[in-house]
Amino acid sequence: MSSYEPIAALLRGLEVLKVLNEGGPQAIGDLYRVTGIAKPTLVRIVETLQHAGYVNAGNADRRYAVTPRVLSLANGYEEQRWLLEVTGPLLDELRSLAGWPVELGVFDTDAMVILNTSRQPGYLSVNRKPGSRVPLFKTALGRAYLGALPEQESDALMAKLAVRPEDEFEAARSPRNFRRLLEVIREQGYSTADRETLTNGRAIAVAIVVNDRPVASVNLVAHASAMSMDELEDTWGPKIVLLGQRIEDALRNS
Repeated sequence: MSSYEPIAALLRGLEVLKVLNEGGPQAIGDLYRVTGIAKPTLVRIVETLQHAGYVNAGNADRRYAVTPRVLSLANGYEEQRWLLEVTGPLLDELRSLAGWPVELGVFDTDAMVILNTSRQPGYLSVNRKPGSRVPLFKTALGRAYLGALPEQESDALMAKLAVRPEDEFEAARSPRNFRRLLEVIREQGYSTADRETLTNGRAIAVAIVVNDRPVASVNLVAHASAMSMDELEDTWGPKIVLLGQRIEDALRNS
């Protein structure tokens, strides 16, 4: 437990920066609808972020956006940099072969965070950028990560998140059912999600495990109209498993 009460103004500023980073250019009215922060306070926040160089001045429509300077906030995260450097070429290789988006995500507290995604989504746009947070229990990325955790740790995480009221944590409130799903994932070596967070997308994913610990997950997302879940598993299941093994070998040897 921290020694002091958190600084409310700083928390609001970080929330606005997060919303702009994930949602793209937005006007004050847009930020108000998402955050609920009073508009005069939002103006002071974006002008402060602008002064610090993290937000631009807005265009003619006064839509504010993050600047490239936000990238410097991640410079100290060596593990993420290491993952991106090692996995990038292998992810691009599968993207070229499949023609579908391929994503790399890492666990953060209560969600998976996208580190790398297709630069050109093509036929299927999943509208997820690096830094986007996606649900832990409803996505193939999250399920693959949970399936690679020791059972005691996945149980503890479910118990911790079961008290959260949001719909995305509903599975944590039915741990027996979710444990059965994790058993299936461990047995088959990959996880799936069928239009649960992407209304037009099906996904298949594997965990990246190094030294017996999951460090990330990688998925492939296909348009639901292009193939059934059975076709996705039959066609891309072996390839995503192989990709996971190649990434693990590359990480161990890097």
